[in-house]
Amino acid sequence: KTAYEIYQCDWSSDVCSSDLSFIDLLILISLSCIFVVMFSLLMKTSVGGMFSGLISHQHRLAFFTGTLAVCSWLYMIFIRSLLGFTIGEWACGLRLGQPHERLQSSYVLRVALRSSLILLSGIVTLPVMSLLFGKDIAGICSGLHLFSLK
Repeated sequence: KTAYEIYQCDWSSDVCSSDLSFIDLLILISLSCIFVVMFSLLMKTSVGGMFSGLISHQHRLAFFTGTLAVCSWLYMIFIRSLLGFTIGEWACGLRLGQPHERLQSSYVLRVALRSSLILLSGIVTLPVMSLLFGKDIAGICSGLHLFSLK
């Protein structure tokens, strides 16, 4: 028994569900800025010099982009596995899975699958499609649904 009511998300009427991707995207952009500053400190160069080096050398740009994608994926898996939600989902009163599901050994694997699907679709595509179709598409594919506390 919980101290709050849990309802399956109604994607057709939940306006906040479209905002959660944007909030998480802003978090990832801010983490990227921190990453850029830390990377430039490690490379002992200015941020501007680092960007000009990335643009002129394709292998550096590919490495930087790949590192950013992996960090984004790890952020989504790590924070969802520990807390049951991302910061965007928390701001909208959403939780990933029922409380009893978070105790199952397969929870982290389902979080990884859901996060991978969202990241591979470009972070915004699946949540927008879910809003348009009124169904949690990533939840249907991964078996791990978002639930509203409202």
